[in-house]
Amino acid sequence: MVAAYENSKWEPVKWENDMHCAVNIPDKNQWRRGQIIRMVTDTLVEVLLYDVGVELVVNINCLRELQENLKTMGRLSLECSLVDIRPTGGSDKWTATACDCLSLYLTGAVATIIIQVCDKENNTMWPLPVKIFCRDEKGERVDVSKYLIKKGLALRETRINKLDNSHSLSQKSLEIPQEQGESVVTKYIKINSVPDKKAAVGVSEPKVTEFREKILEPRATGCYKPPAIPNQKVFEAVVSCIGDDGTIFVVPKLSEFELRKMMDEIQSNLKCLGLLEPYFWKKGEACAVRGSDTMWYRGKVMEVTGSTIRVQYLDHGFTEKIPQCHLYPILLYPDTPQFCIPCQLYNTVPVGNVWQPDAVELLQELLSKREVEIHVMNPTDYNKKYEEERWEIRFENLLLPETETPILPPYLSSSLPPPEELYAVQVKHVVSPSEVYICLESVESCSLFNQHSDTEDSGVGWESESESLEEALRRFNKNMETFPPLTDFRTEMPCLAEYDDGLWYRAKIVSIKEFNPLAVLVQFVDYGSTEKLTVNRLRQIPLHLMQYPARAIKVLLAGFKPPLRDVGKTRIPYCPKWSMEALWAMIDCLQGKQLYASSMAQVPEQMVTLYEDKQYPIHMSLVEMGLADRDE
Repeated sequence: MVAAYENSKWEPVKWENDMHCAVNIPDKNQWRRGQIIRMVTDTLVEVLLYDVGVELVVNINCLRELQENLKTMGRLSLECSLVDIRPTGGSDKWTATACDCLSLYLTGAVATIIIQVCDKENNTMWPLPVKIFCRDEKGERVDVSKYLIKKGLALRETRINKLDNSHSLSQKSLEIPQEQGESVVTKYIKINSVPDKKAAVGVSEPKVTEFREKILEPRATGCYKPPAIPNQKVFEAVVSCIGDDGTIFVVPKLSEFELRKMMDEIQSNLKCLGLLEPYFWKKGEACAVRGSDTMWYRGKVMEVTGSTIRVQYLDHGFTEKIPQCHLYPILLYPDTPQFCIPCQLYNTVPVGNVWQPDAVELLQELLSKREVEIHVMNPTDYNKKYEEERWEIRFENLLLPETETPILPPYLSSSLPPPEELYAVQVKHVVSPSEVYICLESVESCSLFNQHSDTEDSGVGWESESESLEEALRRFNKNMETFPPLTDFRTEMPCLAEYDDGLWYRAKIVSIKEFNPLAVLVQFVDYGSTEKLTVNRLRQIPLHLMQYPARAIKVLLAGFKPPLRDVGKTRIPYCPKWSMEALWAMIDCLQGKQLYASSMAQVPEQMVTLYEDKQYPIHMSLVEMGLADRDE
């Protein structure tokens, strides 16, 4: 491929779907055989590199016609599918979570692939039905299908239900007797590894040790069982630690031997789990923790703060901040209740209703590591309390009047002056070189770009808006804690949102981005920029602020278009027709300059031409740099 195309020159070709081609991978300077999947734009195509099984979008300048002698060789990659499993949720499509999990587990791994073929019928299926075995961190062979089932991402299915009419097998060939179900393997494929003698013995699934089944079995709830409280009203215990809130954590003496035995088994068997792929931890998530003493513990995430995580050692009670690399998302002995019981002193209230540091230190000095006698004064149904604490919002709280968000009309829209009239504007947010958000500006103040305009790389801020709106927002910011939280997250719902500078601005809901924890994409209506925020950074908007029209106006810029030839430049991910270089060049052109606009069209979308000093079109700078073409 390199010899054939290294010095080749681009020639115009009318590309169509399913055509074969040679593809230049700009980032790697490699040539691959490919096939056109679809035409994205006039200059961008989506291709399948069928020798490696990768799909990507490239510029047509990276394509060449595939020589006939290169078409004779068959594809070097095989399309496979795991047998005997199906997606969860009642759908026939795999979830993105399952695909991501499979990608993280298999990409770059050395694996044994066993093709599943019927003995009686020499039929071919496509994709190839296979079983895949990999070595885990302990060197044991793991069936990937069984791994997905344990993770709750797949369900077991019999072979006859797995196939459908879309395959080329006849109905007769599907009728495999049950006793032959384990004799359908006739071919083996080994990838990047020497042959495995054990793999050729048969198709029985790899044996998993009793310990691995016992400690690593995933639980649907994803949490450890609450501690088992002794039935006696009086029992002996050892104080393991004192919490910052005055909570006394104790381990019953009767449970000490079981705790020590479990810890010994964990240390002797859980040698190393390997390097974890990038993982996003959530508050309350159960896990295994490698403590600062290099020992493994059962734990729970209490707080996620950047690269460190505050965890609680569930069987000992104490908390600690540790690096993320010391956590692993598995459950150790999920069916064994926690050994540590949290207790509070009966009929004792700290001064000021808050345990002060000196009081906690005194408790630690008196009780830590001491054998004590526990008298249960007010028995608590801990299991019920434990389940209730898992809900951030109680159901009864949803019925309170103050939690109801009133349904408000959408914001009023600002209008642009009639066509051919020149007016001063500020550009507040740049989406792409040809799409921006502008605010109308008086001529006298047009020369002063505010410090928070995102064309100055500073985000949202106070612009030269009407004084009444500015004063109202400043007044509300002083008393923001008095405003009720937002509880209705429907699209276009008006609200107040907290920006990175700690101030609150008018916004509206765009969409829900995540559910656990809940995260919402909002747009700041006076600036045009969007941001993903957690619900604690959203408030109900006072009706008084709804009388002002939204300041930011979305417009398309006229007079230019993406260049026809724009090879090798990094594209804007959400707008691939433009390059990142063009985006930064446009921001430089807009930054700190007095700008004027002239409306060209108002339907179906508002289109304007931007000028510098009332004469020079702002887009001409991009045209002169070769980052855009003129569009008459």
